[in-house]
Amino acid sequence: MKTSIQIDPDQKEPHIVIHTSQITSEIEQLLSLLSASPLPLCVLQDERIVPVQPDDLYMVRVENGQTRLYAKQEIFTCKKRLYEVEELLGPSWIRISKTTLINIRHIDYVEPSFGTALLLKLKNGQQDYVSRKYLPAFKKAIGL
Repeated sequence: MKTSIQIDPDQKEPHIVIHTSQITSEIEQLLSLLSASPLPLCVLQDERIVPVQPDDLYMVRVENGQTRLYAKQEIFTCKKRLYEVEELLGPSWIRISKTTLINIRHIDYVEPSFGTALLLKLKNGQQDYVSRKYLPAFKKAIGL
C-alpha cells in the first residue's frame, strides 16, 4: 500500500482520501482504526461510577458471573456482559478465551505452556492462557 502526506497550512482539519479499486480487509481495518476513538467505559469501583479509557485497561475477565476489568493496579466491576464490553473496546483488544479479553498493547511476554497452549503475561502481572479455539486469531493479531 502506498501512502503520502501533504502539508497544507490552509487546511483547517485533517482530511483523508483513500484511492482504491476495491474495498479489501486491509482498507476496512484502516478505516476502523481511523474512525475508532473509544469512549470511556463507566465502571464501578467501591460503589462509585468511574470513567475509564479502554487503553488504560489490561484485561477484562468474567469471574463468578461478574465482569471484572483490570487496569495497572486497580480492578473494576462492570454490569455489562463480556460481549457487550468487547463491542465498546478498540482494535487493540482480542479475545483469548471464552471468558477473557486482553489488550495486546499491554502484553509483557508469551511463552509456550502444556500442549499447544500459550501462557500470556501482562505488564501488570496478570496472566492467563490463550485457549486453543482462539489461538489462531491471537497469533495473527500479534504477528506470528
